[in-house]
Amino acid sequence: MNALPNGQERNEVANPEPIDRPAVDLAHQRITAILAPLEEGLQLWDDAGHLIYANPATHRQFCAPEALGSGRHWTELACDCRTESGEPCPVDDFPVAHALRGGHKATPLLLRINRADGAARWLRLAAHPLSAPDGSTSGVVSITVDVTKLVEQELRLEQQAHFDALTGLPNRALFSDRIDRALAHARRHGERLAVCLLDLDGFKAVNDEFGHQAGDLLLRKVARRLKDTLRSEDTAARIGGDEFALLIGDLSTAGQCEYVLKRILDALAAPYIIADTEVRVTASIGATLFPGDTVDPDQLLRHADHAMYTAKLAGKNRFSLFDPTLESRVRANFGLVRKIEDALSRGQFILHYQPKVDCLHGRVVGLEALIRWQHPVLGLRMPGEFLPLIEHEDVIVGIGNWVISEALRQQARLRSAGHDLSISVNIAARQLLRGQFADQLDAILARHADADPRRLEIEILETAALEDVGAVSRLISDFRQRGVRFALDDFGTGYSSLVHLKHLGADVLKIDQTFVRDMLDDPGDLAIVQGVIGLADAFHRDVVAEGVEDLAHVRTLLGAGCHIMQGYGISRPLPAEHLDLWLDSFAPDPGWQSPPGLLPH
Repeated sequence: MNALPNGQERNEVANPEPIDRPAVDLAHQRITAILAPLEEGLQLWDDAGHLIYANPATHRQFCAPEALGSGRHWTELACDCRTESGEPCPVDDFPVAHALRGGHKATPLLLRINRADGAARWLRLAAHPLSAPDGSTSGVVSITVDVTKLVEQELRLEQQAHFDALTGLPNRALFSDRIDRALAHARRHGERLAVCLLDLDGFKAVNDEFGHQAGDLLLRKVARRLKDTLRSEDTAARIGGDEFALLIGDLSTAGQCEYVLKRILDALAAPYIIADTEVRVTASIGATLFPGDTVDPDQLLRHADHAMYTAKLAGKNRFSLFDPTLESRVRANFGLVRKIEDALSRGQFILHYQPKVDCLHGRVVGLEALIRWQHPVLGLRMPGEFLPLIEHEDVIVGIGNWVISEALRQQARLRSAGHDLSISVNIAARQLLRGQFADQLDAILARHADADPRRLEIEILETAALEDVGAVSRLISDFRQRGVRFALDDFGTGYSSLVHLKHLGADVLKIDQTFVRDMLDDPGDLAIVQGVIGLADAFHRDVVAEGVEDLAHVRTLLGAGCHIMQGYGISRPLPAEHLDLWLDSFAPDPGWQSPPGLLPH
């Protein structure tokens, strides 16, 4: 290659003065020596766009060094370049062309080069015109900087920000963005689209039996089947756990959506091979259609979520379409959620406390904190009137945190008054499994340093615990080291097994009040009560009976081996201001110590 512009011979003829060749060669050598070690590529082009010099870094950067020979036109270099989107670089956008055409510095352009060895390199190319004495453009110098590492790092960060690390599917953030784009497109072109939420049926059982690695493998297989079943223009996203979201566009009818959902159900229900074992899971899908439904993305997802729960309640392994005629009911519920949030911020919730008594030894051993809504107009509302309406809403987490905090405050107050009692609080499944519960509980305990964490008991529904046995088990083990105890509430109403009971490691089993209340008349309920007491004894767990209403209940439970009880037969839930008086005046019923007699048959 020549370091000097083409046409040097013409200059020699036109210039009567002799040229000092050794001096020119020495200058050439010095310039080449200076440019050779540069990490940036440097190229020199004449006014016609032909290459007259390229330093060694340029040859390392481009995939076809033969295209960099002296005299090659810049278009031969441009044909090897791709834009960020992967499309061939438009000729008019190439920086060298800009500099030659306009005589001014061209905006740097990010280009991708696919090398012969298969590796992709990213280059940032800038071009600057060289001016002749008369002001015309005599050539162009261009500089290429290898920014591969920087671009790949940005791509990795973008991948982490927008894609699920386990399955490679879009995450919740990217899915929300695609809903916005799809809605705008559907409005412009008058098209239908479906927003769907999908939850796997039976995934927890696979995860518990084979372990988390097998569960992760199953989720990857499910993601692959979703991608294979949907069209390339549709979106499947993983939004957490075993929940997926689907965006299906360009639908002509609702029936077409139903056909797609049926195909997805069939694909996911086919057997999977996990740990050399055939396993099966199914899916419950909820879907809502635009434009029949609202145009707000959050509402579309909310409606799809309602439809998914409808599918689960109907028996699972099916889909359900949201009925827009129910929207008024949904809006009413949404308004109630806002009212409950407002009630929490205004301090309208209070706690009542139901005593737990060891009827064998005649002493109070603890309290259960029960929430009440002190409504400014409707008066005192029971939890059954509002908690079921928000069990799938985020406000349930805020209420749960408030209950724990208030219970700890009351526990510290009672201890200073001479009543060292445990206090149990009920935690919803949403808070336990999705609300960063461990971090929140740590923060609450830190704020109430005067309370004794060993006197705090977290009650969780048996069915909620079995939604993710592994996660709940780790949570129980972690907080046991801090002294916090855990109880399985309503035990016997779910589908627990001895294996689950062993792995969960809860400290207390609470016998559901429906069995206790009817055990005097129903031999089946009595058998369940006796069975739970036997399980607690076998696994060295404490046992508490709820729903104790009279002396007969107490004596029957004592005879069966259960000593700790609560219920209206002992005390109704008490407001905090009545606790001290009740505790100070408590005396065991003499009838508790009478011979229990024969148990009912």
